[in-house]
Amino acid sequence: MEEGYEITPVAKEGRRFSLLMLFAVWFGAGISIAEFWAGALLTPALSLWAAVGVIIVGHIIGNAVMGLIAVEGYETGLPTMVLSRGALGIKGSVLPSVLNYLQLIGWTAVMLIVGANAMNALSGTFGFESYPLWIIILGALVTLWTYVGPRRWEALEKVSALLLLVLSLWLTYVTVKRFPIGELLSRPGTGDIGVMLALDLVIAMPLSWAPLVADYSRFARAKEGAFWGTYLGYFIASSLFYFVGALTNVAVGESDPIGIILAYGLGIPAMLIIMLSTLTTTFLDVYSAAITYKNISPGADAKKQVLLVGTLGTLLALVFPVDRYEGFLILIGGAFVSLTAIMLTDYFVVRKGYDPEELLDESGPLAGYRWKALAVWGLGFAFYIGLAVEGLLGVHVPLLSGIGSALGSSIPTFLLVSLLYYLVERR
Repeated sequence: MEEGYEITPVAKEGRRFSLLMLFAVWFGAGISIAEFWAGALLTPALSLWAAVGVIIVGHIIGNAVMGLIAVEGYETGLPTMVLSRGALGIKGSVLPSVLNYLQLIGWTAVMLIVGANAMNALSGTFGFESYPLWIIILGALVTLWTYVGPRRWEALEKVSALLLLVLSLWLTYVTVKRFPIGELLSRPGTGDIGVMLALDLVIAMPLSWAPLVADYSRFARAKEGAFWGTYLGYFIASSLFYFVGALTNVAVGESDPIGIILAYGLGIPAMLIIMLSTLTTTFLDVYSAAITYKNISPGADAKKQVLLVGTLGTLLALVFPVDRYEGFLILIGGAFVSLTAIMLTDYFVVRKGYDPEELLDESGPLAGYRWKALAVWGLGFAFYIGLAVEGLLGVHVPLLSGIGSALGSSIPTFLLVSLLYYLVERR
């Protein structure tokens, strides 16, 4: 098995990811049309000033979770789903691994659909349109990018991160220059959503990456590089695109980044942003799906899984419209808010670290199921669904729907599950 595709601890002498490399990985993940859309949800419900504050505070909190998972990956050398064995047991970790595998295939398809729509709209301005062809091209590039493996990512990631930084700063400059910032900052919000719900919308984005973080930080050379490379890379990129989305929506009522880009006439630079951001975001889904599958079936060939996941994601993108399953994927993602809360509480508060060999010992004390942790995880997932289901599916749940409308789903679930798990383990 090529280095980087195993789920055993990565030896310290074999770790090659610097702070700059992890910064590049997560900066590339944060430059995404999904962030643009999420930022547009904040305005004009909030004033632009309030939206900026929520974006900064939300990323400070959400990225702290990513950073702590990154520390776990560095200290143990293990990927995220293997780390979940510490709280759930080896057999108990299979269920979240299956859910993670399925959602990562789904999000691969979602990102390919978003990228292909954008590329098709832009290429249409040059007289060429072929949505299925763009799906296939992007799917093939993402699969190839992932297949070359962690040892060869460094040059790809650093070059793409630098290009994305330049292109994104240029896009931000064009946006800011186009609109009267002073007047927009003084414009009041409509109050359609509260600050706490808006904060939840921001925190939810970095939390959605938590099941993947240790898959990359286990290659870090130093703990500080693992934490700050992950934290700062995603913080800067995601916050920037949230801001651009919020700004353009409050300025012209346009939440579609493709419409904005076409209106600007940005052409080739915009196509480069979309192409690179699709690659640097989606390859994380494909690689982590392959590594997650090895937690389900340790003898599996992860490189074959890369090809399988890339192919399945591409086919799914060609066959199904995104609105048919995006809500389902968000509901699955809710399971990982609870899981992340349990993992962090178990590692940093209850057990204060793991012995990597214990997590891999299939005849040891963690070989089976840890039922108390699984019960708390299930309760947390049900609580999250109760809070979120009205907004996603229009189903009202007494009391919980009111809390979800006021506070969102991620923050209340994370806090409740952390407290419940701590109390259960201390008893």
